[in-house]
Amino acid sequence: MTPHDLFTMYSVKAVEYLLAVAFLLFFIPFWRFLNGGRAAEGQAVAEVPGWLGRVADWFLVPDFIYFHPGHAWARVDTGDLVTVGMDDFAQKLIGKPSAIALPEVGSQVSQGERAWRLMLGSQWVDMLSPVDGTVVAVNERVHASPETINLNPYEEAWLIKVRAQRLGANLKQLLSGSLARRWMEEACEQLSAMISPDLGRLYQDGGLPIHGMARRISPTEWDHVVRSFFLT
Repeated sequence: MTPHDLFTMYSVKAVEYLLAVAFLLFFIPFWRFLNGGRAAEGQAVAEVPGWLGRVADWFLVPDFIYFHPGHAWARVDTGDLVTVGMDDFAQKLIGKPSAIALPEVGSQVSQGERAWRLMLGSQWVDMLSPVDGTVVAVNERVHASPETINLNPYEEAWLIKVRAQRLGANLKQLLSGSLARRWMEEACEQLSAMISPDLGRLYQDGGLPIHGMARRISPTEWDHVVRSFFLT
């Protein structure tokens, strides 16, 4: 083997050694960063209250429904005909109302304005319409028997049917799909923050809130809940 060949061989080995060292110098901090990030992620997940996911799942948020921030919903039936009601969050929060006052057929409702009222004990709770239009039908069964509001809120417990006048514009102001689910999760977090001192007595043995939580909240807190969630 000639001196030139030896020099060439050692040069190649030196380059390989330098590449190996450079790889290790790069890989070690990268590995620490990666695992540190995973540890931080695991810590963040552990800090999320365990009940939050169960509570969010307790409230139904169907994909085919549009939600108003005041917890009313709208479902487009055919053309400009829209079925409207109060969402699952609202009916579980209120529980069984003692009376429901619905608008008359032929009357006008406006998005973001009062459309119907529910009596809870001696208090009336106003709820807002998710769309503009003319009322063409009301659910007489719910009007006559308010307890039926606690049936499936998106089927049997609908409240009114509206011939929407600005349906396209109205739908742009409503929530649906993943946005609606995230909004519902945020509502759960907000509700918990409001009533945290009484949280224990608002839960069933299975770890879910009691249906009709409003009856177990103090009058002062209830007024705050109504303004915050129903926007009235």
